[in-house]
Amino acid sequence: MFYVIGGLAVGFLLSWWVESMSQTERRHSGWTLVPPTTRWKRGAAIMLVTAILFTSYLIVADEWRWLDIEEVQPTAIGRRARLIYHLTLICFLIAATAVDFDCYIIPDQITIPGTLVGVLAACALGELQLCHWWVDWVAAIPHLRGPTIPAWYDTHRILHALAWSLSGLAAGAIMTWIARWISSRVLGQEAMGLGDVTLMAMIGSFVGWQAIILVFLFAPLAGLTVGVLIKLISGKTYLPYGPWLSLAAGFVLFRWAWLWDKTRLIFSDWLGMAMLAGIGAVGFVALLVLVRLYRAIPGRVQNTGDL
Repeated sequence: MFYVIGGLAVGFLLSWWVESMSQTERRHSGWTLVPPTTRWKRGAAIMLVTAILFTSYLIVADEWRWLDIEEVQPTAIGRRARLIYHLTLICFLIAATAVDFDCYIIPDQITIPGTLVGVLAACALGELQLCHWWVDWVAAIPHLRGPTIPAWYDTHRILHALAWSLSGLAAGAIMTWIARWISSRVLGQEAMGLGDVTLMAMIGSFVGWQAIILVFLFAPLAGLTVGVLIKLISGKTYLPYGPWLSLAAGFVLFRWAWLWDKTRLIFSDWLGMAMLAGIGAVGFVALLVLVRLYRAIPGRVQNTGDL
């Protein structure tokens, strides 16, 4: 019950922040302002979603320990701090998703402070990471010797945390920037905005480079699966990409231990990383082809009076 009440309280503050940003963006764009009834419904939805996500995350992370992996063992204080750290990320993701769905933009008011929090908090405590910056699992011998973990990770925790967070930030931004450039050439128009680039940089600063690669790979699946349903229901011909990045980030965060167990060998082998990059590139090109087909799906006529 405490989780639910806390989530509702945070959701109330998030709904106020989202409405402030959404109304500002609509004024700048010359769009019709959202009526009070719609704002109330959206605020209630944000509160409900926040309460559900907070409760679910605290259960899977604190009680079920779905984030725990054997080579990362934070202290009791570090574990509690990591819970708050990830709940903060979830707040930023909820805000980014709500504004992006409404205004087709992810404001810098979300991503810039979020990125600063991701990097500075990681460095301040030194044990918030999901996994280490680099761990050699290829050389590990089952039941005899575990992964090779450099000693300096423990003796220089702030430096290690800085490397971990900044590498995630850079990986998220670079991958999304490249994808944005490719999509603009293939589709003839931008399929991603700069807000998607900064959003992925922010997420990467919280989860590290290994997890952000998984987020990047899962996002198209989320977008296609849910996007087709939205197209058939609402008839929208364009959907923002930010919500699917946020959804993929949530999935990776909630199922981290399981995902890491399945992929850790790939992330400790450069050849495996190259193969993963190749698969990702082929998959992304296939996604762009599917986007073209998606836009051809007939749907209801969209009322654009609110835009």
